[in-house]
Amino acid sequence: MKWQIGLGLVVLSLQLCPAVELGKLKVLYVGNAKSVRAADFKAFLGTNVARVEVAGRAGFDPAMAGAFDVVLLDWSQSDSRGAFPPTTSPLGERAAWTKPMVLLGSAGLHMACVWDIKGGFG
Repeated sequence: MKWQIGLGLVVLSLQLCPAVELGKLKVLYVGNAKSVRAADFKAFLGTNVARVEVAGRAGFDPAMAGAFDVVLLDWSQSDSRGAFPPTTSPLGERAAWTKPMVLLGSAGLHMACVWDIKGGFG
C-alpha cells in the first residue's frame, strides 16, 4: 500500500512540475572559471542548452543564479586549499538556496560539510 501512495505522489509531482526541454534550459556552471575543465563544460553544454554561463566559485554572488534554471557546482578537493572541511559555501546559506543544482567533483562532500547535511563524512 505504501508503494502505491508513493507512486501516486510521484505521478502527481510530475504533472505539477513539467520538465523544461533541454534546448530551452539555462545553465550556470560555478567552479574554477579559468580552468580547462570549465571551458570544456561550457563548450559541451553550449551545444545542448539554450544558455550557459561560467562563474567563478570564489567570490560568487548567489543572486547571479536567479536568471538560470539549474546550477552546476564543480568543486574539487584540490581546489579547497586550506582547512578541510571548508567553512563557507560559494552558494551562501542553505536556507536561502532554492535553485536546483548538480554537484560535480567533490562538491557533494564539500556542501555536506558546509551545510551540515548527511554525506560530509565516511
